Amino acid sequence: INLKMEVTVLLALVALRASSGIQCGNTNVSCPSSSFGCVQEKLGYKWACNMSSGWSGHPFTSCYTGAPHPLSTSKKNVLVIGDSVSNGYYMEANPGTNLPDVLKDVAVVQHAPWSPGSGGAGPTQHGIDCLDIWLRLCTGAEAKWDLISFNFGLHDLDNRTTALEEYKEQLGNITEKLSATGAKLLYVLTTPMMPTCCNGGPLLPAGEGAPSPQCNISNPQPQDYYPCNGVVQNLNSIATSIMEPKNIGIVDIYHTVTNVCGAEYVNCTICRMEPCSFHYKPDGYTLIAKTLGDEFRKALN
Repeated sequence: INLKMEVTVLLALVALRASSGIQCGNTNVSCPSSSFGCVQEKLGYKWACNMSSGWSGHPFTSCYTGAPHPLSTSKKNVLVIGDSVSNGYYMEANPGTNLPDVLKDVAVVQHAPWSPGSGGAGPTQHGIDCLDIWLRLCTGAEAKWDLISFNFGLHDLDNRTTALEEYKEQLGNITEKLSATGAKLLYVLTTPMMPTCCNGGPLLPAGEGAPSPQCNISNPQPQDYYPCNGVVQNLNSIATSIMEPKNIGIVDIYHTVTNVCGAEYVNCTICRMEPCSFHYKPDGYTLIAKTLGDEFRKALN
């Protein structure tokens, strides 16, 4: 009888955890019951959820939680899923010109993952691992979004054929999952990676956490993968081939940048550093936010 009672209590506790999730510290933030608990992160928002991962050799991954604010009951609710560039046009543009400011009369815009100062959504595999968390509020509550924009690219810069095939498959899976939410979708093209360096180079240019670019490696190894603008263009072509048959709108911020900086460039007035890399000054993010705001407004009508 005692054993039966213990089993009953255990099942009740499991059911309670499944319904309420796992609370992160003394906050209203929670991780799903399917997670392995909360993780305190150093960058960006304080909390992430420890989730199982599909990455080879990496059974777990930390997923920053979803949007931090309650949904609006009087305006449209917009979710932006993206990397550090989307964090930039979300909160690092000139005052009053960030994307939430541009749309404040018609929508409440939130970003997922909520991770200021980080790489955001990261590569497509991370998106697959974390998407369920990002679509919810940080409290774990379900959210009904009117519009979702999404982008993956700058963390998938790999010029190997197998990597491009993987990107296509994984972005396709992400798109299917987002389509199932019932929200209007917009895909945001990846911004340029300049200066171009397709014949070799480190993962990140100088000043972004890596050595100076090396554009002339004499003996590149087969396992090496090189970030360059040619890969960005390939990824944008792949993304376009996925979105167009599904009638998902595409926002071209790639050409928003090149219209100012040129088709190929090393330095540009809107770049945050020299050589340019992939981050921008507030003026650059203001420019990108305007392009996005115009397209978002059309989609919300």
